[in-house]
Amino acid sequence: MPFTDYHYYPTAISQTNPIIVALTAHGLSNGQRVRFTNMVAMPSTVATGMEQLNNGIYQVQGAETDTFMLYDLNGRPVDGTAYTPFVNNGLASFTLIGPELDYENES
Repeated sequence: MPFTDYHYYPTAISQTNPIIVALTAHGLSNGQRVRFTNMVAMPSTVATGMEQLNNGIYQVQGAETDTFMLYDLNGRPVDGTAYTPFVNNGLASFTLIGPELDYENES
């Protein structure tokens, strides 16, 4: 089966509890699992912030057309109030995960 790119590039990630991810017309549903990749603290030329999310697996909850909230796999909201601010530079990404998708992180 050929590789399909399931990468999504958020336009905003809030420092709230729960974290809210903004991505126009994302098409995700509550309960889907995502893994954040490419979250970088330094150097500043490629920094995305929110590196605390890197390699974590989260559930989508509260999905709306352009936003969704992050919950852990036990159904608890992910608290991003102490996380570094997100930088919208087009480099941060997350992937869908599931039985038919690649579980490996590129980083």
